Amino acid sequence: MLEGRLSDRYYIMGGDYTIADIATAPWVRTLIKTYDAGDDLGLDGFRNVIAWPDRILSRPAVERGLNIPPQP
Repeated sequence: MLEGRLSDRYYIMGGDYTIADIATAPWVRTLIKTYDAGDDLGLDGFRNVIAWPDRILSRPAVERGLNIPPQP
């Protein structure tokens, strides 16, 4: 479903970054990066899904949020 949504859109709902992207991108990123499950899920066939987290991660506010140092 996500591959289809992203086939003609920059973000899930269209051209705007929305709560749908904010809520879904961490799941996809975690599957790919943390669990290295891309091969198990056959994500190679979903080029739009693979490219989409990179667009989100390149947003300045997302970069800042991911680089907040842990608090003691």
